Amino acid sequence: YSLQSTSLHVGRSNIKQVAEKRRVDIKRFLTSLFKMADEICHSDLVYTFFHPLLRDQQEASIHEAKLKERKKERAINSESWRLRGELRLSVHYQRGILMVMVHHARELPAVPNGQEPSTYVKVYLLPDPHKQTKRKTKVVRRSCHPSFMEMLEYRMPLEIVQHRILQATVWN
Repeated sequence: YSLQSTSLHVGRSNIKQVAEKRRVDIKRFLTSLFKMADEICHSDLVYTFFHPLLRDQQEASIHEAKLKERKKERAINSESWRLRGELRLSVHYQRGILMVMVHHARELPAVPNGQEPSTYVKVYLLPDPHKQTKRKTKVVRRSCHPSFMEMLEYRMPLEIVQHRILQATVWN
């Protein structure tokens, strides 16, 4: 039995439909698995897949502790609204061009009046006393989780890029 789905388009508008289809497929797969010969349905592979090992449980506990610590740190930092949030970037150098892809930000704080911020990202290659490497994205209006999806380019030799520090900041 295969878990591959046929003719089902995955998109934001039909997530529940996809999940329900997958649930039915998984149930059918498990039923057929447990009807197989004993050497298959009672194999070590099947047991270790469905029953977590102590090591796996310990790793999960460590992961939970790290998540709780991050939440605690975010709560402490939330008092200073300027220091909250995360920014996702991709950086590539190819054929004399440093490419900085500004993907998205998340968990940005609301501005002091309580509204969601309208933000943009500024990128510099430091040191840059004359702001020649300043690049900016377009403004994304009223979102604590803005998606920029912009490529910023720097045409310069690798020898120069290697002695610079990339600075990216989110502005309201």
